[in-house]
Amino acid sequence: MQAAIYVRVSTEDQARHGYSLAEQRDACHRRAVSLGVASVLAFADEGVSGALLDRPGLNAMREAVREGQVDIIILRDPDRLSRKLAHQLLLTEEFEKAGVRLDFLDFTWQDTPEGKLFYSIRGAIAEFEKEKIRERMTRGKTQKARQGGIPIGFYNYGYSYDPETGKVSVLEEEAAVVKNIFRWFIEEDLGVNGVAKRLNEQGIPTRKKKNPWHRMVVRQILTNPAYKGLWKYKGIDIPVPAIIDPDTWNKAQEKLKEARRLWAGKSRQEYLLSGLVTCADCGNTMTGVYAKWWGVKDRRYTCRKHFQGTKNSGCRPVKMILATPVEEVVWEQVCSWLQDPDSLVTATIEASPQVEEVRGELQRIERHLKEVEKGREAVLEALAAGLLELDAQTKNKLGELKRRKERLEQRQKELAATLQGIEGAAGKLVEFRSLAQEVLAKLDDLNFAEKKALVRALVAQVVISGRVSPGKHGLTGVNVTVLARVSEPGKAGNITIN
Repeated sequence: MQAAIYVRVSTEDQARHGYSLAEQRDACHRRAVSLGVASVLAFADEGVSGALLDRPGLNAMREAVREGQVDIIILRDPDRLSRKLAHQLLLTEEFEKAGVRLDFLDFTWQDTPEGKLFYSIRGAIAEFEKEKIRERMTRGKTQKARQGGIPIGFYNYGYSYDPETGKVSVLEEEAAVVKNIFRWFIEEDLGVNGVAKRLNEQGIPTRKKKNPWHRMVVRQILTNPAYKGLWKYKGIDIPVPAIIDPDTWNKAQEKLKEARRLWAGKSRQEYLLSGLVTCADCGNTMTGVYAKWWGVKDRRYTCRKHFQGTKNSGCRPVKMILATPVEEVVWEQVCSWLQDPDSLVTATIEASPQVEEVRGELQRIERHLKEVEKGREAVLEALAAGLLELDAQTKNKLGELKRRKERLEQRQKELAATLQGIEGAAGKLVEFRSLAQEVLAKLDDLNFAEKKALVRALVAQVVISGRVSPGKHGLTGVNVTVLARVSEPGKAGNITIN
């Protein structure tokens, strides 16, 4: 018999019950030895709330159960499994289906209607207790905030926070940087990105000492009222030491507001492929820009990311591709798909897994299932004839056959769904033909928004590689690949412009 030990502790549990991982592990291991298990797998989650289902240790144990490595799970009590009743029931059902038994040290589990009812009631009480604790903590934090205290960690740049005393104090070195950020932004012709750039050029470290300054970090500092002495917690103003005066903070807000107003007033260019274009050479998305390139100002797509803090600045030298030729190429491809919908669906099916491969694996799965069932019947017949005894070894063999059957059946379901999806693509053809006929009839009358919606309905991605020669326009030397979106995305167009 293979056993798994699962232990979990949160700070709250250790304080209230004196639980520790070592104590739980030792107690569970002693139970495993008393049950005469052959081997023990140990899984643990330290400092993780029982209200969460996504836990590293629990996930690893569930995977071991799915792989048939576990026959019994030993825990201190159901709360270790989860604090939520729904999660307890979900996990219990999952383990039972895999043929795995649960064994609790501080709780008697009975696989009867009454036992399951009591298990559910106990889980509901644990969940209720958890919610009451959370409610009291939230209420306590809010009350502390109303009294002017700091209810949670305060880790703003420019300040130091002592969690033991709840005291917030100014870090003079960082506070000087904060003052410069506000002064540069207000008094000089610098925007948020310009401030971040200057901080990086001067080698001023961030709080983490390793990351460059990002424009969003600068914006967060400029808009945080804590720097004028008021920190907000759930709508409550809590006084903290001020680094700048209220007048300076207000001037920064006015300049930010003015910048937003000027940006909103600019006439914006429209880009048909916004959000769909990727540069194959550097991996960046390509965004629409209205920029001057070799003396000509026009709409273009570029992979260049010039803002401070970006991890990938894009191609060097800068790649700028005229928007109109790219959009015309993609629009022509969309129109060709509408005129010949059969080719689009065919291309999509060809890009999917081969039908024969899936059917072949399904047949192999079915053969294995028959072999497993024959093996199970042979063991049962031997038991009935008295040739075998129902000892631990026989039970293990039956359990192994059961788990193997369940894994094969699961794979069978997955393959059947894949096959259905591939064959179902043909059914999309009727739907797509109808759409194509409807759109083709009014293709010339579509406005920009309708064209954009149609492109997004049919195009999954546009990939651009290569670059335009300096001083030239159009798409000379650029390769544009259009990936279709039908059933499963597949390569439906590869247009190369020489």
